[in-house]
Amino acid sequence: QSSAPPSAAPAVPGEAPPHREVTSGFLVARALLYQLQQVDSAIAQLTAQRAGLDDGTAARAEVAAAEAQAAELAERLRRLRGQAREAELSIAALEAKRARAEADLYSGRVRNPKELAAMQDEVAQLARQKARREDELLSLLGDLERLEPEERAARQRLVEAQRALEVRLDAHRAAVTALDARLGALEAQRTALLAGIDEALYRRYERLRQAKGGVAVALVREGVCEGCHVTLPERLVVRLQDDPELLAACDGCGRLLVVLPAS
Repeated sequence: QSSAPPSAAPAVPGEAPPHREVTSGFLVARALLYQLQQVDSAIAQLTAQRAGLDDGTAARAEVAAAEAQAAELAERLRRLRGQAREAELSIAALEAKRARAEADLYSGRVRNPKELAAMQDEVAQLARQKARREDELLSLLGDLERLEPEERAARQRLVEAQRALEVRLDAHRAAVTALDARLGALEAQRTALLAGIDEALYRRYERLRQAKGGVAVALVREGVCEGCHVTLPERLVVRLQDDPELLAACDGCGRLLVVLPAS
């Protein structure tokens, strides 16, 4: 809170009766209070606007979801490729084993019918095992063929989501910078205004502002208080129009009343 210079006029009692209060000791205090109210309202509006800026929360969530999907598909691809490589190695081993068994079978070294029959069974069994593994490999390759485009698309979505997040963060930083500059200018304007307002009057203004939703000063238009839409006594309106130093409060809402000079 800013205090008035030592030469300031006496303070207005904070709890004086509503519109009957008359103060003539403050040089254009009413006009200063109205300007202060405008500045405070602008500060509140910009502060709310700043708090409501999109800081990229939704875009971050999209990036996180895209990362999770891309990672899941990449892991599935890794497992499938590992299984396919294992199947290929198994097929190669079975084929080598079958080829050796078949070579032994037809080498002529074995003449015993039972041994020959057993060797034939082994060759057939190895061929069946190889065929099953080949079927498994074909299935794995089919899964890979379907999954690889999905994984590429997921990686592309991740890249796009990351770019969108960067754009959103850049926009947020720019908006914050602009709003902070405007808020800084308003705060400087507010400080300058406070230098001309009596401390006791300022305290009353702040109490009203806190109690009245941030609006301590109400304009009077066509005899009506814009703070609560109560029609004011005509005599009071005339006095407010005639005396720019008169401070009065609305009977309806308690806000300080201001009548703008005719333009």
